[in-house]
Amino acid sequence: MAFRRKTILLNPVDQNSSQTQDLRRSGTIKPIGVTLPFNNPTGIFNKSFTNKEQVLSNLKNLLLTAKGERYFDPEFGTDIKTILFENISDEEQFSSSLRGEIEGAISKYLPYLLISELTVNLNMSQDGRVDDPSHAVGIFLRVLISGTNIYLPIRIFISETATIRVIEEAQN
Repeated sequence: MAFRRKTILLNPVDQNSSQTQDLRRSGTIKPIGVTLPFNNPTGIFNKSFTNKEQVLSNLKNLLLTAKGERYFDPEFGTDIKTILFENISDEEQFSSSLRGEIEGAISKYLPYLLISELTVNLNMSQDGRVDDPSHAVGIFLRVLISGTNIYLPIRIFISETATIRVIEEAQN
């Protein structure tokens, strides 16, 4: 017996509208994954309903996981923290190492993402974070979800103590 599935298309601009929120709560719109962080006060994982939300969560998971941290897949993640503490005196070599680590991880574990821009800023005045001296390195990453026209701009901030923060940047 065949049946027809009801399809509901969402306008990405209206994702936070009350109508969309009502559809999510009623279960009419099914989630496509879970998002980071996993600290939802209700005890249930935060859910993602769009490709953009899920890609951001997947990128955070990949970039914030250290190689060797994931069981049964020790190559998953990045060595960003290790690179921070290597004895590299040349800024270009340091930037190149970070870029290579990020590009390699994305191409291996998130092959549906195409990197359109990846810049590493060591001079905080170029990164726009002069007012926040707790960040030692700023990385700008713009990825394209293949098969779509969705670009996701991301800022990665790494502090002097190797704390890594990944945030989505507002698009112009």
